[in-house]
Amino acid sequence: MKTSNSNARRGFTLIEVLAVIVILGILMVVLLPRLTDMMQSGKSRATEVWITSIAAAADQFEQHFGDFPPSQFQEKWGAAPNLTNLGSEVLVISLWSTEWGGATLADDKFVNLDSDDSKKPLTRFPSTALQELKDEWGNPIAYFHRRDYGRTDTYMVTDDETGLVEERQVKAFMNPATKTYFNSNAFQVISCGPDSKFNTDDDLTNFKRD
Repeated sequence: MKTSNSNARRGFTLIEVLAVIVILGILMVVLLPRLTDMMQSGKSRATEVWITSIAAAADQFEQHFGDFPPSQFQEKWGAAPNLTNLGSEVLVISLWSTEWGGATLADDKFVNLDSDDSKKPLTRFPSTALQELKDEWGNPIAYFHRRDYGRTDTYMVTDDETGLVEERQVKAFMNPATKTYFNSNAFQVISCGPDSKFNTDDDLTNFKRD
């Protein structure tokens, strides 16, 4: 009798374990997408706040110098090593230049996905790396001065699905109703958002596109 009860108990315990595994599997299937959505939503909100801060810094720059930060490499800096991530790199050089001490942005959101350097330091930092400002997904945030709205820029981003660093094309956003550019008298700041593709619906910007 003891052996029979013992075997029965071992069998019942195995069934319990299997049941728990099945329940956990169901919970993962149901809850994981929701958790992922919550994480992406949190990153989107944080990136929106960061973009607002970047735009405020560009406004401060304009109040001091009479124009917003450029998005074209300046002759006084020498020749650009390449044109990849150009607008974002020029924005960093401008906001952290030795001539401008007014930027109040945190300096812990830099990335250099195209791994390029200038011949000499162009910012207040001793490094020659041409940094970009990154969003919460670790991708460079694109920047266009109004003078360069007609330009198509190439940015290196980490693909959301493959995890590989790939080239992406980005243009300044145009208002489909008026056929004019958003922020036509200022600048555009653009994050490619969670899908790591520019000029799609989930892009985050310093202007409303609705």
